[in-house]
Parts: sequence; C-alpha cells; structure tokens
Amino acid sequence: MITIEQIRTKDNKIIVLGNHESLIQSILDFDYLSKKKEGSIVGIITGRAGFAKFFFGRGEILIPTFVGVDQSFLSQTYNLWFLNLLSGRRTLSSTQELLATNFVGGALFAENVPELHSLKIIDSNDKLIVGPASVGLLVPGVLKLGPIGGITPEQILEGKITHKGSIAVMSASGGMTNELMSIATLAGHQLSFALSFGGDRFPILSPRDAFLLAESDPDTKTVLYYGELGGEDEYELLQLKEEGKFTKNVIAHIAGTVASLFAESPQFGHAKAKADKEKVTALAKRSALRRVGFSVSNSFSEFIELVTNIRSL
Repeated sequence: MITIEQIRTKDNKIIVLGNHESLIQSILDFDYLSKKKEGSIVGIITGRAGFAKFFFGRGEILIPTFVGVDQSFLSQTYNLWFLNLLSGRRTLSSTQELLATNFVGGALFAENVPELHSLKIIDSNDKLIVGPASVGLLVPGVLKLGPIGGITPEQILEGKITHKGSIAVMSASGGMTNELMSIATLAGHQLSFALSFGGDRFPILSPRDAFLLAESDPDTKTVLYYGELGGEDEYELLQLKEEGKFTKNVIAHIAGTVASLFAESPQFGHAKAKADKEKVTALAKRSALRRVGFSVSNSFSEFIELVTNIRSL
C-alpha cells in the first residue's frame, strides 16, 4: 500500500468513474488553489468518448471522457488514482477492473454497496482505497480525492486544506471527518492528511491500517479519531498501541453513550453503529482506549477543548 509520504513526493492524477460536475470541479479548484500548474483529473469514464468542459482557475479546460479505462494512462509515471462515483450495485465490477491495473488507490463514493461485494474487494485489494460511502481522502496541497473538505472554493479556502500541517483526521462518518477538520483548523492547527473510512459495515481501509499510515508518516504528530459504538475496530487500535506499533498522540471521541439509556441498544445511522454486547458500547470503548494512553473525551465539547490544547500534550 502506498504511504502518505509517497503521495506527497510524486505527482498525483485521477480518473473519475461517473460524472458529478460540482464534485469534479471542486477537485480542480483545490488543485488551482494549491498552486498546481494543471488539474489532477486526467479523464472521466462516462460511457462515451468526447470531452467535458470545466474550469481551472478562470480558464476553461476540456477533460477527455471515455467509454472505459483508457490504457494510455496506465503506463504513466505519476500516482494514478480512481474516484468511483458509480452506484452501489456497480461498484464491485468497476473496482475489480481497476484493481487489475496500476492504480495506487481510490475512493468509493456510493452508499449501500452489498456487503458481500465489499468483502470481495477487501480480499483482492492491496491498495489504498477508502469507502464505500466515503467522502474521500485528502493530503493538503497534494491530493483531494472526493468531496472531502468541501465542494466550493470558499469552503476550500476557509478550511485551509491546501496548507500542510501535522494533524491527521479519521472517521467513518463523512460529515464528522469534515467537522473534525474544521475544528482542527479553527483551533489554529493544520492537517497532514484526512480520510473517511466510509459508513458501510466493511470499509476497504480499516481504522487499523489508517493508524499505521499515520504512524509511518513523518509529518503526522497527532491523530484525531471519531468513533462510534458497535464493532471492534477500537480494540485493534488498542492492540497496536500495546504492541508498540503505534506511538503517536491520539485524541478520540467515541459517540453513542445515549444507547445505554435504552433497554435494547438502538441502531444508529451507520451500519456498524449498534452495540450488541457490552464490549462494543461507547463507554466500554472509551475506557479501553484510555487504559493504553489515548486522550479520550467524555463529551464533544471536551473533545474540542483537547484539540485546542494539542500543543500541551
């Protein structure tokens, strides 16, 4: 799997599967505001050959559209990424075709990808892929793979996502990924990278592997992590810490303590967000992470305070 540092040290290009004009334009706006000489999107697979018109800064540009994956891109010297905007039912077949080529990774945007399809992608994957149901991957000033960080120039500028820093942000929730990014930048910090695992039950990139990405990244000093009740991902993070495989600062918030007020734990918005046993309740996870030295908040307002005071950690 490619590292964050390898993403920074090489040019990055993107092939988009499907067409979402405002999302594509947001990536080009990010590229322009990052002072790149050209946009990172080199092709859009729309099912027909031709061109699509977009803007790079104030100038109009034409991006080629293709029936399928164009082989001319696959032998280039840059990091080649895909952004899969196709529906959940089409995600497996289209992604499997890409995994057989030299793409270094990608993002799966669709929600409700069949769980069996996600598991098949995981079984055959050794690349950096976020999703399904992910807003994408961001390496400030280098790569914006999806709507992460906003889709207007104003959001990109206000979020300072073109500025490089030392804070990594991770969450299954796309909305909370963007919220944590905003909290960090409003507190005067800047980002090393950010990603959304995706809200489906089986994300292609696990939290464990994302933490290892942060551990190997020389720019990342602190990880901001937003987790939820349900699932045992946090126990894998705990194990990394206990085994000495993860050494960096972590500020975490585990949501869902309200579930303890119900006789039976309710299902929250994401597929895994239901506590079917005590071990995966939000309170149990918070306690377990604290035991190995992670900074874990009791409330979201306390989380914001911890982020504000990162330099004192």
